[in-house]
This record gives sequence, C-alpha cells and structure tokens, in this order.
Amino acid sequence: MKRSLVLAALLCLFAASLAHAQVTNWLGNNGQDWTEPPSSDNGIAGSGDTAIFGGGGFKILNGSDAVTISPTDSKIQYVGRWNFSNPSVPWVAWQGSSIIVNFEGTGIAVDIDAGTKTEQYRVIIDGVAEAKRRSFSKNRAKYRLASGLADGIHKLELMKETFYSSKSTFYGFEVTGVGLVAPPERPSLRIEYFGDSNANGSSNYDEKNKGVMGTYYAFPAMATRMLGAEMNNQSVGGATLDDRGDNDVRSFIFSEDLKNQNSSYRSGFDPHIIVVNAGANDIRADKKTIKNRYKAVVADLRTVYGAGPHIVLFNAYGWDLNEPANYSHEVVTELAKTGETNVSVCLFPWLWEQWHGCQWEYSGQAHMLVEHLASINPKWKQVHPNDIIDGFGRDWDFSNGSFEHRAPFGGFGWRYYTDGVERVHNPADAADGDYYIRLDAGEKVHQPTDATGDHLPGATKGKQVYYITASIRGITPGAQAQIQTHFQGQEIYKHDDKPDTFQTSTFDVTTSWKDYTHVATASDGVWTIYNYLISSSGTVEFDNVRMSNTPAQQKHQQAD
Repeated sequence: MKRSLVLAALLCLFAASLAHAQVTNWLGNNGQDWTEPPSSDNGIAGSGDTAIFGGGGFKILNGSDAVTISPTDSKIQYVGRWNFSNPSVPWVAWQGSSIIVNFEGTGIAVDIDAGTKTEQYRVIIDGVAEAKRRSFSKNRAKYRLASGLADGIHKLELMKETFYSSKSTFYGFEVTGVGLVAPPERPSLRIEYFGDSNANGSSNYDEKNKGVMGTYYAFPAMATRMLGAEMNNQSVGGATLDDRGDNDVRSFIFSEDLKNQNSSYRSGFDPHIIVVNAGANDIRADKKTIKNRYKAVVADLRTVYGAGPHIVLFNAYGWDLNEPANYSHEVVTELAKTGETNVSVCLFPWLWEQWHGCQWEYSGQAHMLVEHLASINPKWKQVHPNDIIDGFGRDWDFSNGSFEHRAPFGGFGWRYYTDGVERVHNPADAADGDYYIRLDAGEKVHQPTDATGDHLPGATKGKQVYYITASIRGITPGAQAQIQTHFQGQEIYKHDDKPDTFQTSTFDVTTSWKDYTHVATASDGVWTIYNYLISSSGTVEFDNVRMSNTPAQQKHQQAD
C-alpha cells in the first residue's frame, strides 16, 4: 500500500474522472498490497524471562523450562489459508488467519517469523482479547503471549491482524506447564470473505484515515464472532472485482498469498456463506462491465466451492451517483434467470466521512450483515453479542446518544473524539446513564444518519422533518450551545459543499440539565444527514441526544 504507487495510479486516471479518482482513493488508499507498519501497541513480557523490546513486542531470549510444541501437533487448530507443504514450518499470508490451542499451564510463548516486515497480531486468552495488538518484528523470534495465569486449562487464539509482508512462518509454541490438551470444538458455521479495504479493516484504529489496518475489529471478524462461526478473509485495500492483476477478487479466489495464483488451488475451507465486499474500486468501469465482473466472480466461486454456499454481494450505498449498489439487485435478478438463485444482496449506508470507516462503522456493517443472514436462513442467527454496539442509529435515532459505549480504539460514534471533546464518566451527575460529553467553546462533534431512517438506498421525497433533542447544560457563565444539521445527496465527496443549507438552532443554556429541541427539514434528494453538537460559547455539556421523525411527547425548550 505504498502511497507513492497509489498517487501514481490516481494521476494516470485523473483526467478520466476527478470525482471518481477521489472516491477510489478513499476506498483504497492502500491500493497496492500493504503499507509500512507502525511501531505501536506494546506487548508484555512474562516474568522470569530475559527479554528485549523489539517491533512492539517482547522477544523471549532465555525463557524458563517449558514444553516445546511442534507445529505438527494434531491439537493445534489452524484457521485461514495456511500452507502445509512443509508441515514442520507452516506459513500464512492473509490477515484474519489464526492459530488456536487449549493448553494446560500458566503461560505460553510462540516461535514465529513475522515475515519481511513487522506484522501485528492479536492475542486472545480464554475468549478475552488483549486491549493492545502485538507487533512482531521481521525475522524469527520467540514472544511471550501469556504468563502468570492460574494453573489450569486455558484457550489461546493468536490472530494475524495485518498483511504487510509476504508471509508469516510458525515454528511452534512453548508452554509453561503440562502442554497442549484437546482443542476446542470447531464452529459448525463457516464464512469466507473476499473484499477490499473495507473488509480488511483499513484505518480501523483512527477516525481520520490515519490509522493502520486491523482485522480483529473489522466487520468480517465481528460478524463471524456474533454468529459463532469460523472465517477465512481474503481482502486487500484497493481491490477490484477483476482486471487489477493480483489485487482483485477473482485472483484472491485462487491464491494463498496474494502474489501467486493457481487455478487448481483449493484451500480446503468449505464455507456455508461467502461474502463479496468489493466493486467500489471498479467505479471507473461502466455499469455493464461491473455487472459482468460480479457474474464472473460468482462463476469462479461456484467452480471452487460448488453450489452449496450462499453468496452475499455486500455493498455500501450513498457515496457516488454510479455506485454498484444502484444495480446490485439487477445482478442477482439476471443470475436467477440463468439458474443461479443462491445469491443475495445486502446494502449498508456509507455513514462516515470521505475515507475509510473505523471500528464504530464496521460494527454497524457487522450488525446489518448478521441481520441479513438471519433473514436468509433462520439458523444463521446471532448467538453472541458484538464487541461494540451497533454503530448505525436505527429507526431515525442516533447510535450511542447517551455516550455510554466506546469502541476499543477510543471513538464513541461521535466524530471526532480526538478534536477536544471530553467524554465524562460521572454516574451521579449524568442526565442519562453514566456518561456525558463536554465541549469547550468552538468544539463540536457530529454523527451521520440515513436520511430516510430505514437503512435502504434512496433519497428523501418531499419535506422530511427531524426532531433532535438533547439534554444540555452550561458550566461557564453565558454558555451557548448549538445543534446543527447538514444535508448530503448521494455523492459523499460533496458533503458540506453548501454551507448556506445548514440548519442551526442556538440555545442559551442554564447550569442545570434541560432538554432542548432542534427541528431540521430536508428537501428532496437528501441521502444522509449530519447532526452536529456545538459549543458556540463557553463550556457546554450534552447528554441523552436522540432523534425522531415525529414530535417528542414531552415539552422541550425551543430555540430562540
């Protein structure tokens, strides 16, 4: 994903379409294969080990006596497209791949070669993911994954979160204790994902598109955990459906390492569901070409996996006039005429900025995908809560309007959490729940929502009225608060192009919590609305923010 390569590609295509070049850059600014990983998120060395800090993890140089576990041990579960041409040194390239074991003891270390660059991994012990990722530096080393555990049986999952290099090679474990015991039962439901930067979790740890990719909290992994399933994930930033060399879905189907394809390659994974989250980066092609690419992908998937798996075409709407979501259902209809009836479409709203989403929006996508799958087959229902609440507001309302929830990276659904807003924990003083937010003069946060309130593609028709109510108070004399609504059509890159259309209510607030209501009205053609909470003067606090398409029952202080 080297930026210079992306810029060169965009410049070549700039003359064709400036707007489309912008959109493709947002969807795949990692348009090649990988970017330089950061050196962040430190691991913790186990006590009693002589360790050095390297690449964001702790390398074990001289560990205590431990039981050595070979990669050939039958009690190891491998998840993903692992290569076992030499079973003693299996390797894997794709992000989202895991190694899972049950072990008896108090600690465990891994012997691994991350590859030619630093790769990031997530350690999950007894079902609880570590708060920080582990960065394993290039070349072979041992890393302490857990130590000081209660003596007994524990479950370890080590997930590869990134794909920056060629491959990572596994040389085994060292267990402080008895060793491995019988592995956990494999999930009965299996899902395979093919996609672009949206599916590989690009910029998952930052609201402003500056973070690195991370698969554990991307929508495929979250949806998979919600379903209690097992996943494979072959996704790369900038990927198209076809016609982009190594970096397209048709190539991914036949590749265990991205760089090499073999029409005879079969991973051995037998999915019940296949999700194709691609097509956005094909935007420069015409409609007929893109539809044919979808059909070719479906044909390739049938060649490899047979007629059994249900295929979902998973696309975003509300970002471009020519977006594939406009005609995804046409693809399914046309396939049905040829006898291919085991394909469906699931569309989700582009409810973030002109870049990649983050963990919060990925959660919204995961919830929508899981709901769609349950509508296809009642057996494919949610069995576990998601790691993050639904990132998309439902039934005209906001997500996390009382600020009670936070994603692991720090965001809480109201952008941008790094621009000065303070999320205050004070159960005794909150208007609703345990949290509220504090804004100093000039600070603001916002949340986009589907303008038609139904999470279906389409624009407002006629005047659509929104009632936005918040509990607000000032903590400095003369404090003023504002609630402001912006309107966007189908083109995401034209958001905020017309400040004269913004609708604002200004409130002189007291030092006690009081409800204030802002009423906004959208004209025809609005796909997404953005509601801003603003401190226009002094320090202001907001809580219990909610929205409806009908007037609230209780009385509220109206704007002056």
